[in-house]
Amino acid sequence: MTDESTPAFHRRVAEELEARYGSDPRAPAGWREIQTWHWEQAGAYTSAIETALTITETRITRLDFGGARQWTERVLTLLERIDVKDRHPYELRACALALAVLEFGGQYREGLEYARRMLRAAQRLNNTEAEARALLGVGRMQRELGQLAQSEAALQSVRSLASRDDLSDLEAEARLHLAKVHQLQGRHLEALQELQLAREEHENDDDKLKLARVLTGIGDVYRVLGAHQEALTFYTRALSLEQGRGSLIGQAILKDKLALVLLNQQKPSDALVSAEESLDLRRRINDVVGQARSYIVIGAVMSRLGRHEQAMESYRRAYELQELTQNPRGQCIALIHLGDAACALRQPQAALLHYERALALARRDRDQIGIARALERLGDLHYAQEQSVQALARWNEALRIRETLRHVDEADALRNRIRAIQPAE
Repeated sequence: MTDESTPAFHRRVAEELEARYGSDPRAPAGWREIQTWHWEQAGAYTSAIETALTITETRITRLDFGGARQWTERVLTLLERIDVKDRHPYELRACALALAVLEFGGQYREGLEYARRMLRAAQRLNNTEAEARALLGVGRMQRELGQLAQSEAALQSVRSLASRDDLSDLEAEARLHLAKVHQLQGRHLEALQELQLAREEHENDDDKLKLARVLTGIGDVYRVLGAHQEALTFYTRALSLEQGRGSLIGQAILKDKLALVLLNQQKPSDALVSAEESLDLRRRINDVVGQARSYIVIGAVMSRLGRHEQAMESYRRAYELQELTQNPRGQCIALIHLGDAACALRQPQAALLHYERALALARRDRDQIGIARALERLGDLHYAQEQSVQALARWNEALRIRETLRHVDEADALRNRIRAIQPAE
């Protein structure tokens, strides 16, 4: 075989693989991976990119996010081999897949960069729907990073674009994520309004999985408001929809949420069963970030049962998993819970260390909710040690954040703490 015939040989092999296995449901595993290599050797980089994207989508469907990320990175490398004018549609698709992988893994900062890259590609293509979907990704990542004002602005832009171009399904999805932002901002009524509108859209479309997500969101608002029975009703209905569609990740999320409701209803034993079921589901699908969240819930149940050593171990495991996935917000939450467990075990110096580490992480990432939570815990710890001046400083800083975020209940609780000791000062 001459050097000149080599590309033709690889092209022929790639084409024969497609002809033989392209529509065969019993095709051998890995044939597309082999085909991609042959396309590359043939210099047919567009075909290699298209095949690699198909592989990535398949791996995401199978919840093989590690493999999906590797193939996404391969696509992005291959893009450098084709003309710039031909790259944007493939770049858009590859970045969307990368975002899905990173979001699942809790790597929100990196995910935000891919969402912004998507946005640039969509704008170059002058594709309004793609631009709106990219902004949706930007808003989701900003919310997870605690950048609530920026997230709200991005999601409002999505809603405006979707409404203008009659993209009703996308508008409903924007409402769902906007509701989550409003909830974090303490704007619960606005969150419910957005969710009700999204619910109507998905009920009309008979989209069971999206409806389940909306019902879950409604349950979240009721749980935060202390309406535990209403939350239980919405979570239970959402779980039924997730089970009907076979969504393991949706079931796991809801079992954790049900555990929290059951805990609030003074049913810790039932809550523990639900949380452990969630952890088992998350292990089955290798959801590392989700496992960390389940350990947090299990720790909360153990704390309620007075089993503080076991709670500490659950929180420690959650922190290790969040550190593994480089999820700063998750690390911050786990550190705060570790501080709480240390307080319960009468280990004030260990608690102080955990809270200060949480505060440093939250400040670094400008996570206002994380900053407020850490400051509140530090204030409580200082007060318990009769350090009123330090306690007041921490509580007052937390109060300013809570007032800015319009967290009414949290702000009222802080004012009560401050009033209780300020006259004595």
